Amino acid sequence: MATGFAISRCSALAYQRAVVYLSRRQQFHALSSLTAKSRFLKLNNLTRNCSSSSNAPFIVAEDEKYGNKQVISITPRLYDYILANVREPQILRQLREETANMRGSQMQVSPDQAQLLAMLVQILGAERCIEIGVYTGYSSLAIALALPESGCLVACERDARSLEVAKKYYELAGVSQKVIVKHGLAADALKSMILNGEACSYDFAFVDAEKRMNQEYFELLLQLVRVGGLIVVDNVLWHGKVADPLVNDAKTVSIRNFNRNVMEDKRVSISMVPIGDGMTICQKR
Repeated sequence: MATGFAISRCSALAYQRAVVYLSRRQQFHALSSLTAKSRFLKLNNLTRNCSSSSNAPFIVAEDEKYGNKQVISITPRLYDYILANVREPQILRQLREETANMRGSQMQVSPDQAQLLAMLVQILGAERCIEIGVYTGYSSLAIALALPESGCLVACERDARSLEVAKKYYELAGVSQKVIVKHGLAADALKSMILNGEACSYDFAFVDAEKRMNQEYFELLLQLVRVGGLIVVDNVLWHGKVADPLVNDAKTVSIRNFNRNVMEDKRVSISMVPIGDGMTICQKR
Protein backbone atom coordinates (compact mmCIF):
# COMPACT_ATOMS: atom_id res chain seq x y z
CA MET A 1 0.00 0.00 0.00
CA ALA A 2 2.75 2.46 0.97
CA THR A 3 4.82 1.55 -2.10
CA GLY A 4 1.88 2.06 -4.45
CA PHE A 5 1.12 5.40 -2.84
CA ALA A 6 4.75 6.49 -3.20
CA ILE A 7 4.79 5.55 -6.89
CA SER A 8 1.56 7.40 -7.59
CA ARG A 9 2.79 10.48 -5.73
CA CYS A 10 6.09 10.42 -7.63
CA SER A 11 4.19 10.18 -10.92
CA ALA A 12 1.97 13.06 -9.88
CA LEU A 13 4.95 15.17 -8.89
CA ALA A 14 6.69 14.34 -12.17
CA TYR A 15 3.62 15.49 -14.09
CA GLN A 16 3.36 18.65 -12.03
CA ARG A 17 7.05 19.46 -12.58
CA ALA A 18 6.57 18.94 -16.33
CA VAL A 19 3.71 21.44 -16.33
CA VAL A 20 5.82 23.93 -14.37
CA TYR A 21 8.75 23.35 -16.77
CA LEU A 22 6.65 24.08 -19.86
CA SER A 23 5.18 27.14 -18.19
CA ARG A 24 8.65 28.44 -17.40
CA ARG A 25 9.83 27.89 -20.97
CA GLN A 26 6.94 30.03 -22.19
CA GLN A 27 7.78 32.71 -19.61
CA PHE A 28 11.44 32.64 -20.68
CA HIS A 29 10.75 33.09 -24.38
CA ALA A 30 8.32 35.91 -23.60
CA LEU A 31 11.09 37.98 -22.01
CA SER A 32 12.50 40.66 -24.29
CA SER A 33 15.92 41.56 -22.92
CA LEU A 34 19.03 39.41 -22.43
CA THR A 35 19.37 40.78 -18.91
CA ALA A 36 15.86 39.65 -17.99
CA LYS A 37 16.46 36.20 -19.51
CA SER A 38 19.74 35.83 -17.61
CA ARG A 39 18.07 36.75 -14.34
CA PHE A 40 15.18 34.36 -15.04
CA LEU A 41 17.57 31.44 -15.66
CA LYS A 42 19.52 32.20 -12.49
CA LEU A 43 16.38 32.23 -10.34
CA ASN A 44 14.95 29.17 -12.07
CA ASN A 45 18.09 27.13 -11.40
CA LEU A 46 18.17 28.31 -7.81
CA THR A 47 14.59 27.33 -7.04
CA ARG A 48 14.90 24.02 -8.94
CA ASN A 49 18.05 23.03 -7.06
CA CYS A 50 16.56 23.96 -3.71
CA SER A 51 13.32 22.04 -4.30
CA SER A 52 15.00 18.89 -5.60
CA SER A 53 17.48 18.42 -2.76
CA SER A 54 16.40 17.31 0.70
CA ASN A 55 19.54 18.92 2.08
CA ALA A 56 19.01 22.32 0.45
CA PRO A 57 19.92 25.02 3.00
CA PHE A 58 17.20 27.42 1.88
CA ILE A 59 14.35 27.98 -0.56
CA VAL A 60 13.30 31.03 -2.56
CA ALA A 61 9.76 32.10 -3.39
CA GLU A 62 9.15 31.95 -7.14
CA ASP A 63 7.16 35.19 -7.05
CA GLU A 64 9.75 37.94 -7.54
CA LYS A 65 7.52 40.39 -5.68
CA TYR A 66 8.88 38.82 -2.48
CA GLY A 67 12.34 40.07 -3.42
CA ASN A 68 13.92 36.61 -3.83
CA LYS A 69 13.96 36.27 -0.04
CA GLN A 70 15.89 33.20 1.08
CA VAL A 71 13.95 31.15 3.66
CA ILE A 72 15.53 28.38 5.69
CA SER A 73 14.65 24.83 4.67
CA ILE A 74 14.34 22.39 7.58
CA THR A 75 16.52 19.41 6.70
CA PRO A 76 16.68 16.29 8.95
CA ARG A 77 20.08 17.39 10.26
CA LEU A 78 18.84 20.89 11.04
CA TYR A 79 15.67 19.54 12.70
CA ASP A 80 17.81 17.32 14.94
CA TYR A 81 19.70 20.46 15.90
CA ILE A 82 16.43 22.26 16.70
CA LEU A 83 15.26 19.37 18.88
CA ALA A 84 18.61 19.37 20.68
CA ASN A 85 17.87 22.97 21.65
CA VAL A 86 14.41 22.33 23.12
CA ARG A 87 14.12 22.54 26.90
CA GLU A 88 12.00 19.43 27.36
CA PRO A 89 11.13 18.57 30.98
CA GLN A 90 11.98 14.99 31.96
CA ILE A 91 8.33 14.09 32.54
CA LEU A 92 7.44 15.20 28.99
CA ARG A 93 10.33 13.22 27.57
CA GLN A 94 9.15 10.15 29.48
CA LEU A 95 5.63 10.56 28.09
CA ARG A 96 6.93 11.12 24.56
CA GLU A 97 9.04 7.97 24.65
CA GLU A 98 6.16 5.87 25.99
CA THR A 99 3.81 7.26 23.33
CA ALA A 100 6.35 6.48 20.57
CA ASN A 101 5.54 2.79 21.00
CA MET A 102 1.79 3.29 20.75
CA ARG A 103 -0.56 3.19 17.80
CA GLY A 104 -1.05 6.64 16.31
CA SER A 105 2.12 8.05 17.87
CA GLN A 106 2.46 10.45 14.92
CA MET A 107 -0.49 12.37 16.38
CA GLN A 108 1.64 13.57 19.28
CA VAL A 109 2.90 17.15 18.88
CA SER A 110 6.64 17.63 18.55
CA PRO A 111 8.76 18.93 21.46
CA ASP A 112 9.38 22.25 19.71
CA GLN A 113 5.63 22.70 19.23
CA ALA A 114 4.93 21.93 22.88
CA GLN A 115 7.59 24.40 23.97
CA LEU A 116 5.98 27.13 21.83
CA LEU A 117 2.52 26.37 23.26
CA ALA A 118 3.85 26.59 26.81
CA MET A 119 5.59 29.89 26.04
CA LEU A 120 2.41 31.36 24.52
CA VAL A 121 0.50 30.43 27.68
CA GLN A 122 3.17 32.09 29.83
CA ILE A 123 3.42 35.24 27.69
CA LEU A 124 -0.37 35.57 27.71
CA GLY A 125 -0.51 35.10 31.47
CA ALA A 126 -3.21 32.53 30.81
CA GLU A 127 -5.08 30.93 33.69
CA ARG A 128 -7.97 29.23 31.89
CA CYS A 129 -7.23 27.04 28.86
CA ILE A 130 -8.93 24.52 26.59
CA GLU A 131 -7.42 21.70 24.57
CA ILE A 132 -9.36 19.80 21.92
CA GLY A 133 -7.71 16.49 21.10
CA VAL A 134 -5.55 15.29 23.99
CA TYR A 135 -4.33 11.91 22.71
CA THR A 136 -1.82 10.77 25.38
CA GLY A 137 -1.44 14.24 26.84
CA TYR A 138 1.91 15.60 25.66
CA SER A 139 0.68 19.05 24.65
CA SER A 140 -1.86 19.32 27.47
CA LEU A 141 0.82 18.38 30.01
CA ALA A 142 3.14 21.06 28.58
CA ILE A 143 0.32 23.61 28.93
CA ALA A 144 -0.60 22.48 32.46
CA LEU A 145 3.03 22.74 33.57
CA ALA A 146 3.10 26.34 32.29
CA LEU A 147 -0.08 27.32 34.14
CA PRO A 148 0.01 28.87 37.62
CA GLU A 149 -1.23 26.76 40.55
CA SER A 150 -4.62 28.45 40.26
CA GLY A 151 -4.79 27.64 36.55
CA CYS A 152 -7.27 25.35 34.83
CA LEU A 153 -7.11 23.33 31.60
CA VAL A 154 -10.21 21.72 30.13
CA ALA A 155 -8.92 18.69 28.17
CA CYS A 156 -11.35 17.17 25.65
CA GLU A 157 -10.67 13.68 24.25
CA ARG A 158 -12.94 10.96 22.91
CA ASP A 159 -10.51 8.01 23.07
CA ALA A 160 -10.61 6.44 26.54
CA ARG A 161 -7.45 4.34 26.17
CA SER A 162 -5.14 7.22 25.26
CA LEU A 163 -6.84 9.40 27.87
CA GLU A 164 -5.82 6.95 30.59
CA VAL A 165 -2.17 7.48 29.63
CA ALA A 166 -2.66 11.25 29.79
CA LYS A 167 -4.27 11.09 33.24
CA LYS A 168 -1.42 8.92 34.51
CA TYR A 169 1.10 11.56 33.50
CA TYR A 170 -0.97 14.42 34.94
CA GLU A 171 -0.66 12.58 38.25
CA LEU A 172 3.05 11.89 37.86
CA ALA A 173 3.72 15.56 37.02
CA GLY A 174 1.61 16.80 39.92
CA VAL A 175 -0.76 18.84 37.75
CA SER A 176 -3.91 16.70 37.87
CA GLN A 177 -5.62 19.33 40.05
CA LYS A 178 -5.28 21.80 37.15
CA VAL A 179 -6.82 19.53 34.49
CA ILE A 180 -10.54 18.96 33.97
CA VAL A 181 -10.86 15.93 31.69
CA LYS A 182 -13.92 15.74 29.44
CA HIS A 183 -14.26 12.33 27.79
CA GLY A 184 -16.49 12.44 24.73
CA LEU A 185 -17.14 14.61 21.70
CA ALA A 186 -15.38 17.95 22.00
CA ALA A 187 -18.14 19.89 20.20
CA ASP A 188 -20.68 18.68 22.76
CA ALA A 189 -18.38 19.68 25.63
CA LEU A 190 -17.84 23.16 24.19
CA LYS A 191 -21.55 23.72 23.62
CA SER A 192 -22.24 22.65 27.20
CA MET A 193 -19.62 25.10 28.49
CA ILE A 194 -21.26 27.94 26.54
CA LEU A 195 -24.70 27.04 27.89
CA ASN A 196 -23.15 26.95 31.37
CA GLY A 197 -22.29 30.65 31.08
CA GLU A 198 -18.56 30.26 30.41
CA ALA A 199 -18.47 32.46 27.30
CA CYS A 200 -15.47 34.81 27.04
CA SER A 201 -13.90 33.33 30.19
CA TYR A 202 -10.95 31.43 28.65
CA ASP A 203 -7.53 32.81 27.72
CA PHE A 204 -6.10 30.13 25.45
CA ALA A 205 -7.24 27.17 23.33
CA PHE A 206 -5.36 24.56 21.33
CA VAL A 207 -7.04 22.47 18.61
CA ASP A 208 -5.51 19.18 17.48
CA ALA A 209 -8.43 16.88 16.73
CA GLU A 210 -10.63 15.82 13.78
CA LYS A 211 -9.54 18.14 10.96
CA ARG A 212 -12.92 18.24 9.26
CA MET A 213 -14.33 19.73 12.49
CA ASN A 214 -11.85 22.61 12.66
CA GLN A 215 -14.32 25.26 11.52
CA GLU A 216 -16.97 24.19 14.05
CA TYR A 217 -14.41 24.04 16.86
CA PHE A 218 -13.15 27.47 15.87
CA GLU A 219 -16.62 29.04 15.96
CA LEU A 220 -17.36 27.55 19.37
CA LEU A 221 -13.99 28.60 20.78
CA LEU A 222 -14.50 32.17 19.55
CA GLN A 223 -17.45 32.26 21.94
CA LEU A 224 -15.46 30.84 24.85
CA VAL A 225 -12.17 32.74 24.47
CA ARG A 226 -11.93 36.34 25.68
CA VAL A 227 -10.90 39.30 23.54
CA GLY A 228 -7.11 39.20 23.34
CA GLY A 229 -7.06 35.46 23.96
CA LEU A 230 -5.46 32.93 21.62
CA ILE A 231 -6.77 30.00 19.59
CA VAL A 232 -4.00 27.81 18.14
CA VAL A 233 -4.86 25.26 15.44
CA ASP A 234 -2.49 22.43 14.55
CA ASN A 235 -1.81 20.62 11.23
CA VAL A 236 -2.70 23.57 9.02
CA LEU A 237 0.01 22.57 6.49
CA TRP A 238 -1.09 18.91 6.52
CA HIS A 239 2.25 17.37 5.46
CA GLY A 240 2.41 19.87 2.60
CA LYS A 241 -0.74 18.51 0.97
CA VAL A 242 -2.58 21.83 1.26
CA ALA A 243 -0.19 23.33 -1.30
CA ASP A 244 -0.48 20.42 -3.74
CA PRO A 245 -3.31 20.98 -6.26
CA LEU A 246 -3.27 17.27 -7.11
CA VAL A 247 -4.35 16.28 -3.60
CA ASN A 248 -8.07 16.74 -3.00
CA ASP A 249 -9.16 14.22 -0.37
CA ALA A 250 -11.79 15.31 2.15
CA LYS A 251 -9.40 16.17 4.99
CA THR A 252 -7.02 18.15 2.82
CA VAL A 253 -9.84 20.12 1.23
CA SER A 254 -11.38 20.87 4.63
CA ILE A 255 -8.04 22.15 5.96
CA ARG A 256 -7.56 24.31 2.85
CA ASN A 257 -11.06 25.72 3.34
CA PHE A 258 -10.41 26.38 7.01
CA ASN A 259 -7.13 28.15 6.23
CA ARG A 260 -8.86 30.33 3.65
CA ASN A 261 -11.72 31.15 6.04
CA VAL A 262 -9.36 32.13 8.85
CA MET A 263 -7.29 34.23 6.44
CA GLU A 264 -10.44 36.21 5.60
CA ASP A 265 -11.84 36.31 9.17
CA LYS A 266 -11.65 39.85 10.55
CA ARG A 267 -12.59 38.67 14.05
CA VAL A 268 -9.03 37.47 14.61
CA SER A 269 -5.43 38.45 13.97
CA ILE A 270 -3.46 35.49 12.60
CA SER A 271 0.00 34.06 12.06
CA MET A 272 0.59 30.75 10.27
CA VAL A 273 3.79 29.27 11.69
CA PRO A 274 5.71 26.47 9.87
CA ILE A 275 6.51 24.51 13.03
CA GLY A 276 5.68 20.82 13.28
CA ASP A 277 2.93 20.23 10.71
CA GLY A 278 2.06 23.93 10.73
CA MET A 279 0.15 25.88 13.36
CA THR A 280 -2.02 28.96 12.97
CA ILE A 281 -2.06 31.29 15.96
CA CYS A 282 -5.24 33.37 16.14
CA GLN A 283 -5.81 36.26 18.54
CA LYS A 284 -9.42 37.26 19.12
CA ARG A 285 -10.05 40.93 18.40
